[in-house]
Amino acid sequence: MNKFIRGAAMAALVIAASAASVALTVSADDAQAAQTKAQAKAAAKQDPATTVSRAVGVPLNDAMKFVDAKDFVMALAKVKEADALEKKTPFEEYSITKYMGFIAINQPMPDYAAATVAYNRQIASGGAPEAEKASMYGIAMRLNYQAMDYAKVIEQAIALQKLQPLDDTGYLVLIQSYYNTKDFANAVVAAKAELAAKTAAGMKPGEDVLGLLLNAQIQNKDEAGARQTLDQLAMLSTKPVVWEQVMDFAFGAQGLTDHQLLNLYRLALAVGTLKDTDYAAMATIDLQSGLPAEAKAVLTKGNKTGELLNQANQFLARDQQDLPALAAEAAKEMNGEIDVKLGESYYTYGRFDEAVAAIQKGIEKGGLKDAADAQTTLGIALIAAGKRAEGAAALDKAAMMGGTGAGGQVAHVWSLFSKRSA
Repeated sequence: MNKFIRGAAMAALVIAASAASVALTVSADDAQAAQTKAQAKAAAKQDPATTVSRAVGVPLNDAMKFVDAKDFVMALAKVKEADALEKKTPFEEYSITKYMGFIAINQPMPDYAAATVAYNRQIASGGAPEAEKASMYGIAMRLNYQAMDYAKVIEQAIALQKLQPLDDTGYLVLIQSYYNTKDFANAVVAAKAELAAKTAAGMKPGEDVLGLLLNAQIQNKDEAGARQTLDQLAMLSTKPVVWEQVMDFAFGAQGLTDHQLLNLYRLALAVGTLKDTDYAAMATIDLQSGLPAEAKAVLTKGNKTGELLNQANQFLARDQQDLPALAAEAAKEMNGEIDVKLGESYYTYGRFDEAVAAIQKGIEKGGLKDAADAQTTLGIALIAAGKRAEGAAALDKAAMMGGTGAGGQVAHVWSLFSKRSA
């Protein structure tokens, strides 16, 4: 049956970077409102370096009046009047461009290109008060991200980090900018810093950050790191693109037995990644294993007809009649093989509690050919019975029993599924 196994390669791990991109807008609430005349007078008494001359202050105050009246055209005209003056101080340059940025963002049709220029001028002025620098850098980096000026984003994010920690969007913008400039090493560093901050705060990591970290690790040829990140992503995400990568690696494990492969097909069915050719492959193993109920269910779900479905139908009636005899035989045996087989049959008929009890009895008796595989099947049955936490514990135990071999890999991916967020 190994001819049905799907191979996995490092390139198959890649999740499109665009999926982790963020769409950003800068709202009116984000923008800094310009100083009122009263604030300017108060500042004049405190620090001459944070005041504007009358020549600059008068048109700026007029501009604010027009802003209050929602006349952004006249407001911008007044700001440009102030901007036309020569020999402006750093604070005057900052104040003028702050008005420009505010107007560009808050006018009925926002002009983000003009806002980007204005915020970059604010930074270049060197006149921003300390209390306003964090907001200035935060808005500027978002605007420059929209403008795809990733070098400026990185520069401004670094400056902002010296003032305060980045928020979630700030980290995401920074990581994506490193990634887009092919600085994968720093993308990894920034992503891990965000994940560490989330962990310290007792919060779950974001899928976007994990996706970017995964991509950056792949670009850095860090396969071990990428596999760990993929595991983290799998426990958070229900996206098929994530679970396709997880399943491709699992199917690529060396030395899979037919029954281990069957358990993988069961997981692929659960996460929605079963391929068209997998339905027949799974049903074939089911029939060879004496599990016609599951074979029929799988073929029906895959809209498959023909000889396999005919066999499943033929075997099904007889199999249902034979279950009591199989239970009696299991009760007489000293080892647990038949109990496990009985439990798996119950599982395929949806008799999950009976399945769990029979498989547990078989494991307790011992003498099993593949104890780790039986433990994995127990975990699957527990999940089906609605006992997810117990199923996760059983699968973790199976993974330890199977180690780095194929059985351990199968149990591991099922364990990831059992811990996946609802």
